[in-house]
Amino acid sequence: MKKYILLGLILSLSAKAEKKTEPVVSHQNISVTSQEIRYSDNEPHYGAYISTSNCSFEILINDIPIIKHNDTSGSSLSGSYFPLNEWITKKGNQKIIIKMTPGFNQDKNILNTELSPNSEIQVKIVKSLKNKSGNSEEDEVRKYSTSKKKRINSNTFEDAFTFFADIPYHIETLENAEVLLTTDKDKLQAIEQEAVAKYNKVRDIYMKGSWSTLANIYYNREKRVAKQLFLLPDEIKNRWNEYVFRTNTDITFFDVKPIEDYKMTFYGDGKIVCLQKINNEKSALWGGFKRKGKDNVTTTYITLYLYRPKGTKELEVY
Repeated sequence: MKKYILLGLILSLSAKAEKKTEPVVSHQNISVTSQEIRYSDNEPHYGAYISTSNCSFEILINDIPIIKHNDTSGSSLSGSYFPLNEWITKKGNQKIIIKMTPGFNQDKNILNTELSPNSEIQVKIVKSLKNKSGNSEEDEVRKYSTSKKKRINSNTFEDAFTFFADIPYHIETLENAEVLLTTDKDKLQAIEQEAVAKYNKVRDIYMKGSWSTLANIYYNREKRVAKQLFLLPDEIKNRWNEYVFRTNTDITFFDVKPIEDYKMTFYGDGKIVCLQKINNEKSALWGGFKRKGKDNVTTTYITLYLYRPKGTKELEVY
């Protein structure tokens, strides 16, 4: 994965929120999605338990981020679980990339310039299956630790390992996608303009568009994820219900900020592009909302990965 820092100050799209109330998702979308899922007796769920100590880090699966953490307080993970199926597209070996950089020095209240002797990342890959009684049973697939790995540089460490995933589905979306990453500056600029236009289009929908228009934008992604997670109809509906939209009846305030001060980042072996804020490397599509009965505004970062199917001209949501 390579990153290109591209500053952008995009004009704000002013819009007033609609006051009408719309259904969370149409019944048509739910039925079509659930009908296209093939259920089987073999429905494994893969996940990673991650523990860290005294470091900032990024962990990716198949070149797509699982988690990225910049340590600014000395915090760490202690066996936190992260589901992986959404980024596993077919049966076979899955590649995990580990990136570790210095953590926070609590005694001096500054970021360390070098990795400490106790800087460490541990990853345990597990596979969960339901037994005959319907209960989930978890088996360990692979363990990994940076503790016994030789460090060449004092301020950064990167390594990778693989594990085998035996899953019944085959998602061909990225196999049929163009490679967007290029060294051609003119092509990079064109991709940036397309990505910014798509982000602004989605922002515009959030700010003044209809829920059905937003659902159409995300429909193919939700259909893919439903297959990867073996979701039942009620679970599919619940995922749609989790989308925060300004016309939801329990939302009293909703705002998405202009797309600005961003960098363009490529994932998925150069087939996925996204825009991230420079200051925290989170999605450049972000804002805040307030629910009924709540005093505080909740900040939300809306992940938006884009790809281009081969033979087409438009970037689509992955």
